[in-house]
Amino acid sequence: MGSSPYALGMARRPTPPRERLLEAARTEFAARGLAGARVDTIARDAEASKERLYAHFSTKRDLFDAALGESIGRWVAVVPFDAHDLPGWASALYDHLASNPDDARLLLWGQIEGVALPSPGVLDHGQLEARRDSVRAAQDAGDISSGWDADELLTMVFGVVLAWFVTPEATNLHTGPQQRRCDVVRQAVARIVDPG
Repeated sequence: MGSSPYALGMARRPTPPRERLLEAARTEFAARGLAGARVDTIARDAEASKERLYAHFSTKRDLFDAALGESIGRWVAVVPFDAHDLPGWASALYDHLASNPDDARLLLWGQIEGVALPSPGVLDHGQLEARRDSVRAAQDAGDISSGWDADELLTMVFGVVLAWFVTPEATNLHTGPQQRRCDVVRQAVARIVDPG
């Protein structure tokens, strides 16, 4: 059984305990999902006690939801949504998820666990409605196809972004040129949203 760096006398990281717990939880949940993740491992990797963990998060599910919400919040902030350039947005989102595979894995585990979007800590109803309105405005401006309902379009575009993550035996996150996959995502979404 390995010892934590803190137990070996090394200095504790200056990151606040809640953030350390979320960081360790993101790694553990991304690798093993909600059912397979170990609270002991998360606490050890965060250099915290289980008691400290449960002082911040009432249940393992609360910790999972918080880690997922933090992960989604990060990529929502890093890759601003632009309905007038959905191909560019989709390509940038794919690039982020491929460069941060734990974010992609957590999103997929969230789907398996039935986490609904919008949900607290993820995309709230206001953010989702703002995206719908933005898509409708881009459709009204003639920038993207008006042949799709806003939710249908958002779903199709997101499906293209996640294609390499969910396709069995596909050239996935770990092999092949990432820039080529970004270009393929951009081209595929451009065809989906083409107003012509």
